[in-house]
Amino acid sequence: MREHKRDKRDKRDKRDKRDRVIAVATAMVLAACTAGSGNEDVAALDAPLTPAPEFAGDPANGAVFAADVSVWETPLAQSQMDCFWASGVRHVIVGTQEEDITREQLGMAVSRGMTVDAYVYLYWTTDLAAQVNEAFKRVSGFPIGRMWLDIEQAPGKLGSTKVAALIGQAVAACTAQGSVTCGIYTGSGFWKTYAADTNAFDAVPLWYAHYDGRTSLSDWPSESFGGWTKPVGKQFATKPLCGAGGADWDVMQVSALPTVTVDRSVPPDDGMPPAAPVGLYPTDGSVVQLGYAKVMSGLVPGATSYQLGVESWSGSAWVPYTTWTNPDAFELFSPFTSNALYHFHVRAQNAHGWGPWSTWSAFDYGTYTGPLPAAASPSAPSPSPSPTTSSSSPPPPPPPPPPPPAQPPGAPGALAPDGGVLLTAPNVTLSCTGPAGATEYEFAIESQSGSGYVPYYTYDAPSASKTFYPAIHGVGYRWRVRAQIGGTFGAWSNYATFQVQ
Repeated sequence: MREHKRDKRDKRDKRDKRDRVIAVATAMVLAACTAGSGNEDVAALDAPLTPAPEFAGDPANGAVFAADVSVWETPLAQSQMDCFWASGVRHVIVGTQEEDITREQLGMAVSRGMTVDAYVYLYWTTDLAAQVNEAFKRVSGFPIGRMWLDIEQAPGKLGSTKVAALIGQAVAACTAQGSVTCGIYTGSGFWKTYAADTNAFDAVPLWYAHYDGRTSLSDWPSESFGGWTKPVGKQFATKPLCGAGGADWDVMQVSALPTVTVDRSVPPDDGMPPAAPVGLYPTDGSVVQLGYAKVMSGLVPGATSYQLGVESWSGSAWVPYTTWTNPDAFELFSPFTSNALYHFHVRAQNAHGWGPWSTWSAFDYGTYTGPLPAAASPSAPSPSPSPTTSSSSPPPPPPPPPPPPAQPPGAPGALAPDGGVLLTAPNVTLSCTGPAGATEYEFAIESQSGSGYVPYYTYDAPSASKTFYPAIHGVGYRWRVRAQIGGTFGAWSNYATFQVQ
């Protein structure tokens, strides 16, 4: 399990570095077919998702193969969850960092026959009960078996007595919910270093991390800590799984039963093209506030490839953006224009040809405030412009692009580097001018993949500058920053861009 979002005040150990590289590399694979603007189809260059060799977990100890994911694995497509299943995964643990992604990941896992848990990454400087209560709110309505308290953030100058007291507050808040079992996720390094190897919580179920590749809970006698007589789960590796680059691999004794049974038999070939896909995400009318969009649909039995066609709203008409062709019915990309409307539809192909397009699903990428379409997204694609001949004068040239927008109120300004400048040093220092009274800054960085951007890393810093060492070279980056005043973060700045040689 990785929080990723914090750099833990620059205490970057080997695991942090490894996770960042894995997450970025796999996000780039996910975006490999990303194209620019235009209405051309993109060739099906992606290989289908490949399951890992099937793994049954630790049946001798009643533990299944489980995978835990977070906001950094993005919303998960049906093709990814079915690939999890083919790899042997039967249980999914979902982080509660971002409510929309949490609920999508849980919903997808449940719908494909998995059992589910959730976890809340605990921050010591924020009210523990409030964090736990918010996590439960974000998973309400889903059949989670346990809520895991993720205890791994270095507590700074807090002593072991204070750390133990705060853990007690979190356990009490979780137990007070009264709906599911509460457990602790941690590792021996944290527990022995910061909690003085206390056994005060040995009655709370334990899920522990130990990256030795050994997959049996019977290894506990040689790995034990904290007074626990036995664990219910072990996290033994972090490595890509079915396009989820930062997935963690676990064996776990599951405390709930599946609520959905999925028929995975292949229906007979009826000699017809596939039906129109359903289950489009983002759902129609959604607002996407992330630094990317991931469009997807459910799978159609027997289909071998899919086309995902996206259009953007110009303020008066839907304009073709891009159509991707791939075998897995999802595409992650970073739209060129923020605070804009987009819609997309999907169709599937089998040996008998392309089937009909789905209905359109529209989403607001950011906060769109311009003229709206006259009606909901149409059920058929907008016609593409066709060549015409005319003896009339050519149309006037398009108006010049508008000037760059001013920074949002309260956002930092004077971001540097910017303007796509090429940097050759091994490190990059991001700087800005902060609003008065700012006590903390958050620097969110994205790396270029294809013609879009994918999340790279988000750093916290106590001042208006942050130095980091890019792990990927020969690509462009974009970044933005926001400031915290009085315990609350303000608006994000506009993006700045640079390149790394």
